[in-house]
Amino acid sequence: MLIRFASALLILLLSACASNKPAIQDSAQLGPDGQPVAEPLPEGFENEYRDGLSLMEDERFDEALEHWADMSVVFGQYPGVWSNLGLAHYHLGNYEEAATAYEQVETIDPTFCPVHSLSGVAYRELGRFDDAQASYYAAIDCDPDDGRHYYNLGILLDLYRNDLESALEFYRKARRLMPDNEQLNIWVVDLARRAGVDEADPASIDEWYSSLKTPADETTDGVIQSQVTDISAQEGVVDEENSQEVVPADEAVMPEQVDENSAPVDSTTTEQGAAEGEAI
Repeated sequence: MLIRFASALLILLLSACASNKPAIQDSAQLGPDGQPVAEPLPEGFENEYRDGLSLMEDERFDEALEHWADMSVVFGQYPGVWSNLGLAHYHLGNYEEAATAYEQVETIDPTFCPVHSLSGVAYRELGRFDDAQASYYAAIDCDPDDGRHYYNLGILLDLYRNDLESALEFYRKARRLMPDNEQLNIWVVDLARRAGVDEADPASIDEWYSSLKTPADETTDGVIQSQVTDISAQEGVVDEENSQEVVPADEAVMPEQVDENSAPVDSTTTEQGAAEGEAI
């Protein structure tokens, strides 16, 4: 397995990291707009964080693992630190340890969106498909405009759960949000033919897509909810064995992460659909 890194992907912005600390509620520490003022980053944190990211980008995962483990002792209040620790474990094939690190993030800040897509990938590797599915849904709730979450969920439902109708729905949604992904067109056409339904998107998908334009505090078809969008971009986790990338919905963590993947279809037969595809 290989996770590709990008400065905007598995890396959460430092500002996002800071904002994910519990806000100070003391009225004496409110800003001019009346909102709580985020606590400043501790001395040395930013440099150490960047050092850890450099190790990850250079794929020096053994060193990165040690680095993030040390940071988790000193700066364990930051979800980005644990998210990167989980990513280092993931790259080394330590999926149980990766999942444990991601679960720690959720105890620190359950609103930290990036962790949901990351944990979904780890759970999938562990065969914990119910947990993976729940994580992808959580990623969608946090960031319903990111097509990669629908993409990963579609792959899980298609390849691992054999729920082709639901997979088709999420591939359609992903295609609307990722119009340049040619692979999605192939999958949608293939699954639609196998399911005996029209290849064109139904009206319900049009309605869903339109609903994404509504204010974030409105709920439409259970998709739009009040949310925190603190993930900028996420890179893909590529499953070389299955030729598929998985998209964790947020990025790692400088503080933001995303997992981009596109699943290639087996060129020998469209009957397998995305079976040989990539996840984002």
